[in-house]
Amino acid sequence: MTFGNAKSFARIFAVAVLAGPLAACIAPTSYVDNTMKEIVPGQYQTVANPKPAQFLFDFQTKGASNSRARDELQDTVFATVKESMIFSPVSTDTQSSGAVVQVTINNVPLSDDAAVKGFMVGLTLGVAGTTVGDGYICTVQYSAGPGATPITKEVRDAIYSTIGATAPTPPHADKAPSMKEAAVRVARKCVSNALDQLVRDPAFPK
Repeated sequence: MTFGNAKSFARIFAVAVLAGPLAACIAPTSYVDNTMKEIVPGQYQTVANPKPAQFLFDFQTKGASNSRARDELQDTVFATVKESMIFSPVSTDTQSSGAVVQVTINNVPLSDDAAVKGFMVGLTLGVAGTTVGDGYICTVQYSAGPGATPITKEVRDAIYSTIGATAPTPPHADKAPSMKEAAVRVARKCVSNALDQLVRDPAFPK
């Protein structure tokens, strides 16, 4: 998988490989920040007459497109938009109205010293522990058609990865079975909350 701060984690895992059989001691455990809850179908403000919209999605790492992560999360993000019932139909095809809903998730590191922390964990063979945080900035932009003023909403979430035997459990975070599942949870939370803000905006056509 290519989720998270790829370059930082690559250096961390390189040290883990050098640890040989003890590498399991420093295998990361993923946690998803639980401050923000997912908006589920039925909780959105009702749209009496949903309009069709073309769906576009991009996943970025530090502002640069990350095609592998985008492909992994596209179905999750599309399903979240479709289940909201804010648009109907929603499709990857161009709509006659020209309406577009663009979803962008940008992954940014929450600290700049991830590589240093990972190196120290490797030197102590997993006895020491640390936590690396990844931030996710989700932007949903809706345009009703050519010339229309776009409506933009932004929400933020985070994934924490603990590395090493003594790494503390992050506060206000729920453990995920894998990094992929953590990313899926964050995608659904971010997109659903941004959509909820969008549909509640007085400028959104209902």
